[in-house]
Amino acid sequence: MPRAAHLPRDAHLPRDAHLPRDVKQPRAADLPRIPPAPAVPPTGWIDRISLAIGAQRGPQAGDLALTRHRVYILPTRAGLLFGGVLLTMLLTAINYSLSLGYALTFLLAGVGLVSMLHTWRNLVGLTLRAGRADPVHAGELADLGLLVHNPGTLERFAIELTVPGTAQPQRVDVAPRAEQMVGIALPTTRRGWMAVPRIKLATTFPLGLWRAWAWWHPSTRVLVLPRLETPAAPLPAASALSGDVASGGQGEEDFAAIRPWRSGDARNRIAWKAMARTDSETLLTKQFEGGFSGELWLDWRALPAGLDPEDRLSRLARWVCDADAIGARYGLWMPGRTLETDAGAAHRAACLEALALAGA
Repeated sequence: MPRAAHLPRDAHLPRDAHLPRDVKQPRAADLPRIPPAPAVPPTGWIDRISLAIGAQRGPQAGDLALTRHRVYILPTRAGLLFGGVLLTMLLTAINYSLSLGYALTFLLAGVGLVSMLHTWRNLVGLTLRAGRADPVHAGELADLGLLVHNPGTLERFAIELTVPGTAQPQRVDVAPRAEQMVGIALPTTRRGWMAVPRIKLATTFPLGLWRAWAWWHPSTRVLVLPRLETPAAPLPAASALSGDVASGGQGEEDFAAIRPWRSGDARNRIAWKAMARTDSETLLTKQFEGGFSGELWLDWRALPAGLDPEDRLSRLARWVCDADAIGARYGLWMPGRTLETDAGAAHRAACLEALALAGA
């Protein structure tokens, strides 16, 4: 990981930055502040009540064991209808003195009560663990891995994991004494650290007459990078390694290989012909080597004066991805922080993280 130097506003100017003397030097305070993320409240009044009376209301670090005090259960709409039918059958049996009516009513009532026990036991005893999510750009879906561990001898069926703001829950079955990894897609809208919202685990197994549920708020967060500028602006001119000659940009590279497309790759490098020949549904991109003999400075001050601060961050993020795609050595200057010229995945991650947390 390259070392980020925190320099005064007048120190360490890039060699190829020729700015007018009357241009006001930006300060770290000029960076846009990251607004707080709005909380997504539960939709139903039952969920709000269960959260209000729950023992754990804030984020919880580490594993979470679903004890009997954390699992709630209520009849579903089908269960309420089933109860109404049983009441009607009981009144009919009483009115007409039907012995078989009594037997059938009490038999079905016993089945409903036993199914309540099975529904409740389908959640109790599970252990939950939050994984990690790779950084994504704003507007993309963050894939958060969740581990569901079943330490008991009973198999757990049809467990739904729901996140506020997503329409489709994830369903999973967990074998006895086994672990199951579940991927949850989290929508992102703003850059910076995004806390993982509360996750609801629910089940209606086996008959759908009862719904048991529990809330889990893991103490995990996801780094959301700035939105990439589209269409991408051309990279700034590169300076020669000697510092005396300026080159006109990316140069000509030698074709090296075909690899799967990654987020941040330039769209003009997508290998359409290779995809057509292989009939592949996965995006492929061309990888080049060599041909770049200079270094780039991605400078906040060199951007157009009328560009919005968030748009500046989006353009710099796009330039970081494009410079990394061609294997260039590049540095980043932004108010209050400078990252020296370097190359590689670690340098790319450091630059994007600095842009994501600007103004935090």
